[in-house]
Amino acid sequence: MEKNTILAIVLSSVIIIGGMTLIQMNAPDTPPETAERTEAVEAESAQADPVTSTEIIATNETVADTTGSESILELSDQDFPVQTIVEETDLYNITFSTAGAVVLDIALIQELDEGKPISMVLDGGSGVGTFNMAFGGHDADFITDVFSHKKIHHGKELIHRFSRDYIKDGQLFTLTKSYRIIPGEYMIELTVTLETSDGKAVPLLDGNEPAYTLTYGPQIGPTFEKIDGRYEIRDNVTWGPDTKTGKFKRIVHKDKSKFVQTENTVNWAAVVGKYFAVIVDPGSGNSTITWDGNPVEGQDQASLLQISKPARKQSIIEDKYKCYIGPLDRENLSRYENTEDNAFGISGMNLQKAPKTSAVLFWLEAILRWLLEFFYKLVPNYGVAIILLTILIKVVLFPFTHKSYESTSKMQAVQPKLAALKEQYKGDTQKLNAKTAELYKEEGVNPMGGCLPMLFQFPIFIALYGLLNKYFPLRGAVFIPGWITDLSAPEYIWKFANPIDLKIWTLEAIRLLPVLYLAGQLLTTKVTQAGQAGAQSGAQQKMLTLGMPIMFFFILYNMPSGLLLYWTAMNFVTIGQQLVTNYVKKRKAAGGTA
Repeated sequence: MEKNTILAIVLSSVIIIGGMTLIQMNAPDTPPETAERTEAVEAESAQADPVTSTEIIATNETVADTTGSESILELSDQDFPVQTIVEETDLYNITFSTAGAVVLDIALIQELDEGKPISMVLDGGSGVGTFNMAFGGHDADFITDVFSHKKIHHGKELIHRFSRDYIKDGQLFTLTKSYRIIPGEYMIELTVTLETSDGKAVPLLDGNEPAYTLTYGPQIGPTFEKIDGRYEIRDNVTWGPDTKTGKFKRIVHKDKSKFVQTENTVNWAAVVGKYFAVIVDPGSGNSTITWDGNPVEGQDQASLLQISKPARKQSIIEDKYKCYIGPLDRENLSRYENTEDNAFGISGMNLQKAPKTSAVLFWLEAILRWLLEFFYKLVPNYGVAIILLTILIKVVLFPFTHKSYESTSKMQAVQPKLAALKEQYKGDTQKLNAKTAELYKEEGVNPMGGCLPMLFQFPIFIALYGLLNKYFPLRGAVFIPGWITDLSAPEYIWKFANPIDLKIWTLEAIRLLPVLYLAGQLLTTKVTQAGQAGAQSGAQQKMLTLGMPIMFFFILYNMPSGLLLYWTAMNFVTIGQQLVTNYVKKRKAAGGTA
């Protein structure tokens, strides 16, 4: 096998695999708050709203007086019943509980997983829910006391208000959590208020402990088997000004201990999955952001997002949190750039910075995404759009691949002369190198000519991998009904009830696309070699024609079908392109015209 061919293979393997790995590892001031809504209609009037429905399930159970701090005592005469309140809008199905004033579930009605709405609260059946609050820091116990509940209705806008009185050192204060929901928005506004009735400062915990901590967790949806960085991710992300330059930037916070904290000013903090995210604007004032991925009850792979607020000597402490809980698609994320595009009147949130992108090739991803969307408008099937994009890429890159092909052919043509030089100057490396360079110059051969054009193509391959591996519209997109029904997931024609453990590899399903990819790769190598002189033989040929394709067969076996469709289509387009090239070459060799 020629040196440049071996080099091309090695570079292909290193760059493609390295690129995939790299991709996996790889704002304006907060707008003024909108005017406070007046409390118009009590909970009894909620059923008059045609766009929402509310179900309240009450029990006679009361919860004993317990808190997260021994120095804070709950008023003994406030015994509220435990209630489960279900609120439904066009986008959300939200389940509240008066125990802790938490949200037990947030189901995305329009986003399905195996036919069911995706839950954005995965607590493993522990019942802990989310939007938990604790007096103190991130490691303080959650408040589990039972709150009073009141539903406020203002047109289509809904507010679920939960209140509870506490006393510390003889000072009475009220804790209120108000959830503001507007149909048509993947946004929930949560207002936390601590207030005294006599104008005195809210009594806070002793020492330098935060006043309270708000927690979203223990895990965001959808359900998953494991977070492996390829099929599902959980990134801890902030968007805010850089401490050195002042420029706004996206920062991914990582730590081997799965625990990381920042006190830097941020516009928002998030837990970002592959297709969905929870993004929280912590509001004005200082905040300490904590991400904790260590196991908790019900979740071996947790993703806690915690916001701690400092103590303040005020009679009214109020913090507003704007929480985007939904899909990572550009249409919904960009709604919060302009006040007229959303019912909350929010602008400049830069939520579109939340999805994972290539740090270097983001601009190329954007171009490829535009082309993919263009083809989708022509033929509203993303599988067909991927194939059309593949054909376009091959046409654009044809001059480079053709040059690589010609360079490889020239190198093979001079092999007999190179062999003669090696025999003639055996033992004299310096002389051999000089004569080899002279031969290359006489024959017009560039030994790197077969590799450099290939290297030019790798940024496109890597950018397209990054795009197709996380492009939201591919989620649930059907290419061929009954076979490829979700371009964001691996396809299969038979799925095993129990995966077969082959020690070095686990077989979960019989998939057809990887087989088509392997067949296409083998044929590509075959027709490419058919048009080249001095074809390799023996072990070298087997490595080229079998070794590399089989290696990539296993690498790509469980890849999302949209990505594998691209690779498979690329192989068969290359076969057609190479057959035409071989035909033209034969015609020229026979003295015909191209």
